[in-house]
Amino acid sequence: MWPSCWWRPWLADDAGANDPGTVCYGMRNTRSTFPGVTLMSSRWIRFVVALAAFCHPCWQSVCVAEVPPQKARAVLEAGNRRFLDGKAIAHTWQQEKVAKTGANGQSPSIGVLTCADSRVPVEMIFDMGVGDMFVCRNAGGFDTPEVNATFEYGVAALGVHTILVLGHTKCGAVTATVEGKPLPGNMSRLTDALRPGIATIQANLPKDAKVDAAVEAVVRFQMRILLENSDILAAARKQGTLRVIGAIYDVDSGRVEFLEDEGATPEP
Repeated sequence: MWPSCWWRPWLADDAGANDPGTVCYGMRNTRSTFPGVTLMSSRWIRFVVALAAFCHPCWQSVCVAEVPPQKARAVLEAGNRRFLDGKAIAHTWQQEKVAKTGANGQSPSIGVLTCADSRVPVEMIFDMGVGDMFVCRNAGGFDTPEVNATFEYGVAALGVHTILVLGHTKCGAVTATVEGKPLPGNMSRLTDALRPGIATIQANLPKDAKVDAAVEAVVRFQMRILLENSDILAAARKQGTLRVIGAIYDVDSGRVEFLEDEGATPEP
């Protein structure tokens, strides 16, 4: 059985101890008690991996299980770097986490409001695994009473301390809203919900630039409206137990760009 931090992405970031995503305090790149061996040397790695097979419980006291609130954005950024570099690890060893969450329940630290677009696989692009994120999705990524209630549950009952509003480039729902064309059936509800968020963008922008501006405007609007629509979320933010952050995912490159917080608690 592998140690928990071997596959939990924010506990075993390959960038090393200086990377903000690395918080496995027992595996810092420092000198060990064995002469001539550093903790991150190849000999030490082979030793601890072998030891883990026989002494897995001792690792659980070394590794931190949750994302610290003050490191949430840094952990997400580090995970996206691993995804971009082809070094993702969260989906390599999940058997133990499936069993643990199945038996003990969930305790996600980060909630995500995002679009239903299949090109935006949230856990994958942040190199997260089972039980790590509390995700709500719809076409366009906007707040509804049901979405808001879901995040209230996440914050009040599950321990979610950070909500990420994640937009993405080339969003079909946002594009349809910008174009203003009538949509059949219930699809018009999507554009009706997104329209208030894009009211402030400049009308004279080229189409592509207008869509990009609209995506960012929607993200910022949803960051604000999540709090305005919920006394529970607003109170948690006021108490310092919740922060709301925003970002945009580029469907062409796979890169996530975080926005400077506006109307939400900034990362320290």
